[in-house]
Amino acid sequence: MKKLLALALSLMMLLSCTSVFAEGLEMSDVPNMTAPGVFPIVVDPTSIEIAFTKSTLVLDYDDNYQTKTWEETTGVDVVWNLLPSAETATVIDLMLASGDELPDIIAYQFKEKAASYGAEGYFVPLNEYYEKYSWCLYNEAYGMTEEDLAEYFARITEADGTIYGYGSYVDAVGDRPRISQHINMEWLTALGLEVPTTKDEFYDVLVAFRDQDPNGNGIKDEIPMIGGTYNGGDDEMLINLFTYWQPEYMLNVENDVVYAPFVTPEWQEAMIFMNKLVKEGLLSEMTFSISDNELISMVQSYSAKDQIIGFLTGMHVTSMPDPSKDCILAYDVLAPLEGQYTPERTPWVNKTSFITCDCETPEIAFRMLDYWANEKRSIGNRYGEPGVHMLYRPDDPEAFDKAYPGISPETKMLGLEPKWAELPVTSPWVTENNTIYNGHIATILPINSYSAYGVESTEAITSWEEGVAKGDIGMYRDYIAAAYLVWRGVAPEQVFTNPIYTLEETDKYNDTITQVKSYVNECIAAFALGQMDPVADWDTYLANLESAGLQDWIDLAQTYWTRSH
Repeated sequence: MKKLLALALSLMMLLSCTSVFAEGLEMSDVPNMTAPGVFPIVVDPTSIEIAFTKSTLVLDYDDNYQTKTWEETTGVDVVWNLLPSAETATVIDLMLASGDELPDIIAYQFKEKAASYGAEGYFVPLNEYYEKYSWCLYNEAYGMTEEDLAEYFARITEADGTIYGYGSYVDAVGDRPRISQHINMEWLTALGLEVPTTKDEFYDVLVAFRDQDPNGNGIKDEIPMIGGTYNGGDDEMLINLFTYWQPEYMLNVENDVVYAPFVTPEWQEAMIFMNKLVKEGLLSEMTFSISDNELISMVQSYSAKDQIIGFLTGMHVTSMPDPSKDCILAYDVLAPLEGQYTPERTPWVNKTSFITCDCETPEIAFRMLDYWANEKRSIGNRYGEPGVHMLYRPDDPEAFDKAYPGISPETKMLGLEPKWAELPVTSPWVTENNTIYNGHIATILPINSYSAYGVESTEAITSWEEGVAKGDIGMYRDYIAAAYLVWRGVAPEQVFTNPIYTLEETDKYNDTITQVKSYVNECIAAFALGQMDPVADWDTYLANLESAGLQDWIDLAQTYWTRSH
């Protein structure tokens, strides 16, 4: 029905349209569509229906800044088919199985189901569309490097070489490190201790924090080490003192041979060390059960001088989110210890939008998705309306430089010039709004865009001592954010990440992989807390992994690695 209505509308409007609409516009080889890079996308009225999961924060998708800008720029009428936020996967599965006409685009992360639904014919293969009609994605001014593009396409391409979904790419330099560790400099100063640089020195500092009343209140209330919130894995931090451990992917590679680090002697040493720290009261047992809110309260309830935590993992924006609290001034970022690996996240790449088999104008639908690769639109998709929630420097460089003359420490360290800045207003990403979608359709934000932002102050804090002396909490938080960059880049020569398996492989081994991963994670906590003995129970642990199918997973991963490297 929607197709007939759209066609009727087009025919009615055609009578009032003349070739003046196309005058001066370069056209493509597709009827009614302009050439890549030319806007509007169409010269005659066209509508595209898009299915999208409704966010509880978005008040209206039609009366919305992003929708209005999208329609004005492309000339296409966006028709929303909003899906419930709960049980979305079930709703979409039923939609596909019903046999009813599908929307033109389904904006949803199908993950491993994308390949199977694509193979069944529900989605249009996009390989040729990327080659012929992409423009924003390849615009060098928007920051995607050759390396970025190579990773992007490697991650959105199925094992058989087909691309079914337009992908989103988000890569902020501050999100790359997986570990953010802070040490209480007030305590080190009070006890006359140096910042630890080795595992043994770190252990000795924890013992001093436990025994020597570093906060000076005469009460044994100190917690030498605890972790939680984002980048808050104490277990991950400690394991990487012994062997490389990236919990998202769990397997390692050396000389093109895939292996499981969690069955090695080095892993057993890590479990013994964690168990020792917990037994001696140096690593808090609460690390394995405390909620984010409980940890935040524990940190923010005390001033910098009265803190009860000596070593804290977890980014400051999630562990100490209140910018009015001075607790952060107790801490500096502790650089990786000698021999410690620093695992990283890969860029966030997901197939986020799919053109369906019922779309009568798939080329136009593709151009509608490619629109979101525009740098300004992608930044706005996260931060809001330019001039209201953020500023985009290319719009008015003079006004931008006047309002935000400073360069963020991250941007400066990367050698970039600022492209955007957040205005001091509440972000629509976390509040009810009619501005953004609070989700991704086809966002493209490489480091050269996402991490290129300006700040109000031209001054910058460069050390803990300077931060305490100045007492400016906001500037010190900027310093901490940049200091996290010391946690980038210490990894083995070969790293196992983002495997793409065939449909048959996924069907055969998905349950096995899930079972093994769950068991390993359970045992990390069990070994640390003494519920399992890392020596006496080690052989049982290995036997259980074998029974769960670990070798099948390794064989599968080896097959993937061999065919893709």
